[in-house]
Amino acid sequence: MRHKPNVFSKRPYHHHASIEVNFLIDCEMDYSFSGSHVTVHPGYMICFWGAAPHGVVNVRGSGDMVNIYISFAQILQWGLPTRITDALISGDVICNKAPCPIDAVRFGHWANEFKRDDINWRKLVLSEISSRFTRLALDGWNTLHHDYRQSSTVVGRGKSMLHVEEMLRFISENHTSDISVTDVAEFVGLSPSHAMTLFKRIVGLPIKEHLTRVRLSHARMLLAESEMKILSIAMDSGFRSLSSFYEAFQNHFSTSPAAFRKQARNIGKI
Repeated sequence: MRHKPNVFSKRPYHHHASIEVNFLIDCEMDYSFSGSHVTVHPGYMICFWGAAPHGVVNVRGSGDMVNIYISFAQILQWGLPTRITDALISGDVICNKAPCPIDAVRFGHWANEFKRDDINWRKLVLSEISSRFTRLALDGWNTLHHDYRQSSTVVGRGKSMLHVEEMLRFISENHTSDISVTDVAEFVGLSPSHAMTLFKRIVGLPIKEHLTRVRLSHARMLLAESEMKILSIAMDSGFRSLSSFYEAFQNHFSTSPAAFRKQARNIGKI
């Protein structure tokens, strides 16, 4: 999808279960990833997992942005080096080390060709995107932002990964509600024990821990980007009580929500 990038106005963030790729042409912008700011420059291929809340907070220039959304199942089918899949699933925001002169042409072509009502064109575009990811993996990349999720070698193919991807999507779309591990397992038609084993093997975290971390990412964004009261943020992020929110926040970040908010406002970024 090629379009003019805009600052998120209605909500300061969004989130999804796909790998997102951004490429800017003749403009640059600032992203906020759960309150941590990252500047995206033109000519760079920016890649990240959309599970953490993120949003555009500033745009400079009048150029275009090309967005690509890729499922984790598709990423794994490509057989990329495990180092890059590990980085993506651990929540890192990565980009190529130096601009590639022909990337602007590539991304422009992909945006136009994927619109064609012909499956062969779409297969060609996906094949070329796969090759570009392989080149990124082999060339190496710069990490613009480290998330706090632990890294884990991603294993699993086929139906197992599809189950996990559906669980990730369900959590991403429903983490602000009062959902449990049982709800996640039922959504994909698995027993809780099977779902927990499968999720831990592929993602490297228990379902409950991942759910807590997604909720904390949501809360960090609201603390940094909104004027909501901390109690409202706790409830909006899916925590059942203010005390459970404070305990989880302190355990993961070694600081309180109020201190985090103060720091974000004092220095403008985390």
